[in-house]
Amino acid sequence: MSSLKRLLEAKPAWAELTNEGADELVFVVTPSGSRKTQLRTFKLKVRSYGQNRVSVEEQRADAQLPLCCVERHINPDATFCLGYNSEAPIESVEKAEDWWASLHAYLNNQRYAEKFGVWPLASGLSHGSAAIDQLKMEEIAKSLGWLDEVRTSIFRAKGWLSGALPRLSKDKATLVNARSPCPRGCRKKHKRHRRFSCETDECFDGCNRAHRAILRADCPNRVAVEKLVLLEHRRRKTEEKLISEVVRTGMKCCGTMKNCPLPKG
Repeated sequence: MSSLKRLLEAKPAWAELTNEGADELVFVVTPSGSRKTQLRTFKLKVRSYGQNRVSVEEQRADAQLPLCCVERHINPDATFCLGYNSEAPIESVEKAEDWWASLHAYLNNQRYAEKFGVWPLASGLSHGSAAIDQLKMEEIAKSLGWLDEVRTSIFRAKGWLSGALPRLSKDKATLVNARSPCPRGCRKKHKRHRRFSCETDECFDGCNRAHRAILRADCPNRVAVEKLVLLEHRRRKTEEKLISEVVRTGMKCCGTMKNCPLPKG
């Protein structure tokens, strides 16, 4: 069965089919939002191409979103990036339901971006294959309670992974100078703490000393910290390459987002 047929099988109540072709469906969609936002309708075209892959975009005559905005996950050809590899063939009704759920979240994220000039932090996804490295970083960070730190560093340019990173070795496989301070800013605690602690807050009530930084070599979470830094080096490089390719097409910033990497129009 084709991807389009499966999407029709799983069509939610908030989507109305208005036209059906051999390789194209046209929908009017009205995704629900929060109680504070008014319902909003979009006219979308869903196409099947290649090996049963799927794309979705606004009907040009009724477009409400920018034709391209990397920060709002709208590709240079005006198609939506609903997530990593979101154009993949839809091979089951369950996958179709996931696709519709992703579209619903995406359109609500567009309304958030329109209002605040940033993409919602919890939905942030690096561009192209840089998303793979980001997801690996989040997996490491989640078990340590650092998920917000990683996301804020990547998408709000705030935090220990957002600025200059520890240098890579020549083969790019490790970090140099393990005797430098832990890049997360962790510090030794009061002598009552017998072991080093990978924390940045006060060590206990009433202690106002400026404790010395922990060396990366001594950090109890050294492996996790170094993996995160290595992945962030690679994520940045991958994303910078992709953005450079978009810039070379002549695409300009649409002016709706605060931290767009494209040149102003």
